[in-house]
Amino acid sequence: MVLIMLAFLLVASAATVRLGQWQLVDGPVLAAQYDAVIAASVVEEPVRADIVDRDGLVLARTSSFDLLAAHPDLIPPEDDDSLVSALGALLDLDARQLREFLATIRDGRAEGRQYVVLAPRISLEESDRVGDAIDAGALDGIELKPQAVRRYPRAGGEPNTTLASHVLGFVRADGVGGEGLERYYDQALTTPDPRRVNVASVDALGLDLASLEPAPLQLTLDARLQKQVEKELTTVLNADHAKSVSAIIMDPKNGAILAAASAPSYDAEDYVAVANDDMSKLRNRVFSDQYEPGSVMKIFTATAALDLGVLTPDSPIKDQRVLEFYKYQVHNADMKAKAHLTVKKAIAYSRNVATAKIARELGSSVQQAARRLYRLWDKVGLVGRTGVDISGEATGYAFDPKEKLWAGVDLANRAFGQGASFTLPQLARGMSTLVNGGYLVQPHLVVDGEQAQVEPVRVLKAKVARQAKDILRYVTGGVPWYAKGALIPGYDIGGKTGTAQIWSTRLGDWKPNRWNHSFVGFIGGREQEYVIALRIEEPKPSGPVRQGDIPLNVQSYQLYQMLARATIKSLDMRKSRHHEAGLPIRGSEAAWKLTPQRARVTKRSGDESSARAAASDTGKQAKAKAKKAKAGKGAKAQRADEAVNAAAADSPAAGDG
Repeated sequence: MVLIMLAFLLVASAATVRLGQWQLVDGPVLAAQYDAVIAASVVEEPVRADIVDRDGLVLARTSSFDLLAAHPDLIPPEDDDSLVSALGALLDLDARQLREFLATIRDGRAEGRQYVVLAPRISLEESDRVGDAIDAGALDGIELKPQAVRRYPRAGGEPNTTLASHVLGFVRADGVGGEGLERYYDQALTTPDPRRVNVASVDALGLDLASLEPAPLQLTLDARLQKQVEKELTTVLNADHAKSVSAIIMDPKNGAILAAASAPSYDAEDYVAVANDDMSKLRNRVFSDQYEPGSVMKIFTATAALDLGVLTPDSPIKDQRVLEFYKYQVHNADMKAKAHLTVKKAIAYSRNVATAKIARELGSSVQQAARRLYRLWDKVGLVGRTGVDISGEATGYAFDPKEKLWAGVDLANRAFGQGASFTLPQLARGMSTLVNGGYLVQPHLVVDGEQAQVEPVRVLKAKVARQAKDILRYVTGGVPWYAKGALIPGYDIGGKTGTAQIWSTRLGDWKPNRWNHSFVGFIGGREQEYVIALRIEEPKPSGPVRQGDIPLNVQSYQLYQMLARATIKSLDMRKSRHHEAGLPIRGSEAAWKLTPQRARVTKRSGDESSARAAASDTGKQAKAKAKKAKAGKGAKAQRADEAVNAAAADSPAAGDG
């Protein structure tokens, strides 16, 4: 008995010493290890946050459904028929489906499988009925397994598509974002599911269930505008029999993207089938395609000359039919010459040769001119990725002349948009710099993302930006076909078209009768202003192609007007205060052909250059010029000057200052 008691005392003493060591010596270390284990088991699975538009409309949401499975090893063979019959009654199966269920169970048993899928997805009502039967013990060997699925509840503008599919992207079967915002913001969208949190862990770590609720990712997109843009792009895709049609609409003041779409589009919930059918439909052409935009780039060439002070909008430029560069030639699209033009007319009438001459004015040598043109591209945001918050953005190819020298023909070609590639976001960003007074903005898609916090930076003088913007107005307000197809009365309109040949590496030559057609411009109302950049890729001409004339059912500037009208309606834009806004510019060819009565009034008041000069002059300069002119004129000339001043007061350019 004494020996037994001593043994117990020895064990008890050892246990006491050991417990003391755990509590007093190793206590902090053990506690830290315990907390680490608890923290690791707090969340069993994540949940994906919603994606909403700028007004809170849900664009993407994660939903749950049940997968119906069977365990053949737990089902007696003699019960197969009765079990499948019971499932058939609960799920309203037809004879063919009953046979398939029965064959799946028996084949699984024969192959030694312990788990087979009978139906990858059943409805909520079916899940309730099957779940009740399982709880009642009537379906031994049958299991409902919860599955998460990413839903995109809003229909797109193209039939059988989901809204903003290229922007949103999709979520792969493994729960990881596959493309677009789903991929770029994958970690930000994936958060702990509060329904899966271990309650003991919450108490131990002081977690707050409410703080685990996933906050939605709010976009700058406007769902109404996005859908209307998709509809218009689909219309033009079919009308022009194009390979694709893409567009982006952006606020030039802050870089917020209101809409971005491409046609053809796709159903993001069925991306696997789409990929198997036509992988190209998944490509986000707005952000991932880079192409030669053609004459759109002429406005940036003119802006470089304005920025350097070597030319003004009214500086004379002699146009000619062709320029020779050793064995190469640069010619106008119509193979003709318009002789003497001003800079603004050279851009408005899209003269290749005149634009090449403007580029040559940028420096004393070809290389100096090339560096200065490239520097302007870089300043306004045309070089390199814009940094927009979406996956797959292309870089473009601007070809830095410091790395590879430009030949004279390179300078000419790149001045009017051939020989360098850009993306629609780059073009929209560059146009925004001209439209907003000379500030470089950061394009972005998420309201409170890092990109949205980047402040605009002035890169151009206000005067230079204003002159460039006036040239853009002259393009749409002075050229008859642009004015007829692009202007909207009551709204400030300006922009530049572009038509560029497409190089085929397979052919080793330009594609015959195929071009990229672009338009990049702006629309302004009383308080709001937006930039629109679009591209029609390889449309089929609707008739015979002649020099300088590529007929299409819908031209790029007409698509611009369609998108501008959608912007006005969707964003409730109010008309400009200037009653001349959206009308052909007085004294221009467009005014003479489209509004002859207004043109005659301007003619009596002097020629076009006098009217536009009076409209752009301000304050004392205008008064001094009028006083000097009156001093050497008679009564008739004096009445003409008064009419010029009246025209200047009516002009929207005068109001813009």
